Formats: sequence, structure tokens, C-alpha cells
Amino acid sequence: MDMDYIALLASARSKFALYVSIPTCFISIISEFLSLLIFLSLKTFRQNSCSFYLMFMALFNLIRMTCSTSFIAISMAFSTNFTSVLLLYCQIRAFLVATCNLSALICLCLSVIDQYFATCFRPTWQRFSNIRIAHRMMVIITLISSCHAILYLIYLNQLSPTNPSVCISSNSIFSQYHVYGFFITYGNLFPLIAVTFGLLAYRNARSLSTRANLLVRRELDKQLTTMVLVEICVYVCTYTPYSIVNTVSSLNTNRDPILLAKLSLANAITLTISFLSNGNSFYTYICVSKRFRRQAKYVLYDLYINKCRPNRIMPANIEHQADTR
Repeated sequence: MDMDYIALLASARSKFALYVSIPTCFISIISEFLSLLIFLSLKTFRQNSCSFYLMFMALFNLIRMTCSTSFIAISMAFSTNFTSVLLLYCQIRAFLVATCNLSALICLCLSVIDQYFATCFRPTWQRFSNIRIAHRMMVIITLISSCHAILYLIYLNQLSPTNPSVCISSNSIFSQYHVYGFFITYGNLFPLIAVTFGLLAYRNARSLSTRANLLVRRELDKQLTTMVLVEICVYVCTYTPYSIVNTVSSLNTNRDPILLAKLSLANAITLTISFLSNGNSFYTYICVSKRFRRQAKYVLYDLYINKCRPNRIMPANIEHQADTR
């Protein structure tokens, strides 16, 4: 009976991955690609420091979803162990995930902090919302995250018993750092900082209409404040379940096969939900910002789709018209 029950849980995990995890991963990849495309296509976004952070957050999420998450979803659905095919795949994937995870999370925090400075009353603080500072911060973030990820490249060298598509460490000290340092500390500290500054930025944005700001700048600040605040809420709601289950799985010392099968199924479900924490940006922005919907329509339809249609003469489009509507 126990073996039948374990086989049933494994079958449920495989079918869930096939019909839910893989489509969710594919949809998330499309989301980050479209976000990156829109941010790169409009000069208004390229020259704004907050959207610059969001653009790199989408880039890091896209790299992670393409190079790691997609293979995890496939391995859960078809019981394929890519690590046995490529000897260094486990370590390389761990390095990419650690780099992109931390970088994307810091970018999310910096975007909302930047928006707080941009909407602040004091002109001195507004100067911290600067595209040059954003460029330097991105270099620093990438270097710090890469150095941090070297630890994962070295120590994550085994497969998890509850999820063969996930690597674990044989070093107990590093395992404790991964659980208590990354999932509990980083995974909660950065979102807490982001929520705090998000609420402050939202309060500042509500008073923008009473200030003598340019209309274009004021509307852009309101748009970006709403986008980053909702992005933070989605991240917290979708990543927290996976963080809890992964922490329990990492700290679990019970080798009972039934318990491990249950944890494996729970890990697959929460991992799929966490895909949305790194692949929701385009859909979130579309839902919460009417201005972003117009900008997305302008980029996707006017700039790209219409240009691909043969034998049509398109009128000249001025980019800032789409940005100021």
C-alpha cells in the first residue's frame, strides 16, 4: 500500500508538472521577454532610473527562467535528470540561479527605493533618482551577486532526495547558510525593505498632483510607483510558499519515503507558483497601468507588427506621443 501511495504521489507530481509547471514556465518566459522588449524600445523607460532597474530585473528573470527554470519544469514532468547528461550542469545552473535571484531581488528593492527618492518632497533626495547612479549600481549588483554565487557553484554538488531536479549541498555549514541566510534572511529582508519604501513612495505619489512637476514626469512617477508596488505584492504572495516548503525540506532529517514523496509534490506545486514571482512583470504591468497598456500596444503593434506587414506605408510615429498619453 505504501508503495502504491508513493507511486500515486509521484504520478500526481509528474502530471502537475506536465500540465501546469511547463505552461506556467513558458508563459513566464514570454512575460519577461515582452517586458524587456518594451523597456528597451521606449526612450522614456531607458532614460528613467526606476524603469532601468525594472528592465534589468526582467533580464535577470529571463535568464533564470530560460537557462534553469525551464529545465527544472521539464525534469519534473518527464523524470529527466539533466545533471547526469552534463556533469557541470548542476553547478552552472546553481551559479546562474544564485546570481539572477539575488540580482533581480535587489533590482526590485532599488526600483522602489529609487521611486521613493523620485517622488520625495526634498530636492536633495530627488537627486538620488539618477540614471548615472543606476548604471553604477547595476555594475556593483552584478559583481556582488556573481561573487556570492561562486559559493553555490562550489558546494551545490548533489541532487535533492525530494526533487531530483534541484541541487543540494553536502556541506552542512553551507546548507545552513542557504536556508537561514538566503531563504529566511535575504528572502524576507529585501521584500520587507521593498514593501516599506513602496508604501512611502505610494504616499508621495498621491501628493504629486499638488506639486509643480511637469505633467509627463508626474504621470510617469505615478505609473512606475503603482507598477513596482504591485510587483512587490505579487512577489511576496508567490514566493513565500516556495520559501517555506524549501526551508522545511532542507531542514527535514526524516527519511520516510512517504514524507519525502509528499514534500516532493509540495515542492513541485510551490515551485510552480514561484515561477510567477520571477515571470509576472508584463502581465502585472498590463493589469495595473492603463498607460503601460497604451505603451505596450504602441511598441508591439505600431513598432513591430505593422513594420512586418508588406506593402503598407506607415505614417511616422513619434515615440514620446505614446509615452505622454
